[in-house]
Amino acid sequence: MIKMDDKGYAFAPMAFLLMVPVVVLAVSFNGVIGELNSISSIAVGGDVTATIAHNIVTAVEQDTADAGRYSAMMAVQTIINKTNIYDNHPFFGKTGSNSTGDNSKAFIVKSTVDMLNKNITETCRVLEQQTGRDIYINNLYVDPTSTDTLNIFEPNDLELYQKDPFGFYIKVKSIPIKVVQRDASQNNNQSVQFDTPVRDVYVSIEQLEDPWIWVMTKHRNSSVIYRYPYYTSSGAISDGTGGDYHFADNVAPGRLNYLWECFLGANVTVMGPRPYYFSDIYGLSFFDRLENRTPETSGSPPEARMSTFIIYDVLEEDHGLRPTSMLDHEYFEGVEGSVITAQGVTVKTPSGVEFLISPTYRGYLDLQPTY
Repeated sequence: MIKMDDKGYAFAPMAFLLMVPVVVLAVSFNGVIGELNSISSIAVGGDVTATIAHNIVTAVEQDTADAGRYSAMMAVQTIINKTNIYDNHPFFGKTGSNSTGDNSKAFIVKSTVDMLNKNITETCRVLEQQTGRDIYINNLYVDPTSTDTLNIFEPNDLELYQKDPFGFYIKVKSIPIKVVQRDASQNNNQSVQFDTPVRDVYVSIEQLEDPWIWVMTKHRNSSVIYRYPYYTSSGAISDGTGGDYHFADNVAPGRLNYLWECFLGANVTVMGPRPYYFSDIYGLSFFDRLENRTPETSGSPPEARMSTFIIYDVLEEDHGLRPTSMLDHEYFEGVEGSVITAQGVTVKTPSGVEFLISPTYRGYLDLQPTY
């Protein structure tokens, strides 16, 4: 039977039935679009949440390196600033723990923890404000409206150790992190929860002043830690056979290269050259110098120790006419030194003073009495 609508168009019942799937498909397609939008929102939200977690892990590592170097610098300045005519031994104590006492490692750990907690708390707070996520770090909720610093790390959570003379490692323990996406509907909450990996963060001490030299020379000689660039390590430094100093690769009348370059160091100041520091298993580490230790009382592994030269006799009134070795700790101990000759001429420092070294250290540094 043919029917006519109010416009005068005629159509059969079969034609009407053919229109129904089109309407149903349109409604269904709208539902699919809504579902895809929801899935896309979840995916993007999950990506943001995971990225935040990654950023926190990266921030912990970078902030540890920055806070560690700043703390090392503050340890140096603490000694220098305390030095005066009334207190000529302002060094840190020699207690054995990293987290208690007044030793240099305890000072650096405590300072690093304080700065790390402040920086990580603020980083998490900014991330929350920018992304609308809730962050829990080491089981502590970071309130985005607060200004308080959370005690995320304690001194016992950090450990300092050395494997070379020109820096130290800070081992940061694993902590739990949870990042939650806030959703008013509570239907699409996304969260990432995991434990951070244990991190061994390297902190360089190069270009920091050596406060031990400053104090021991009665404030007459300033020395900055720059690595001697010609030293080559070829084995296990700790057994005393792992390196070549290249102090006498080239010989000229009165001069040995690269001993001469070691005297000059990295920078010449109004106080004259500042010699390089070089690996020396019989020398003193950075922490030994902060605590005024000797090679015999050093608390550091051999591979973490170093030495430099004192090329001006700034303690002449103490040494008198005794020829004194210019190797730093030998100089302060008053160890007698002797000259080296190269092609019949005595080797001298850039200031024109005869270079003096003990026979013992001459052997350690692969030097000969005559070239």
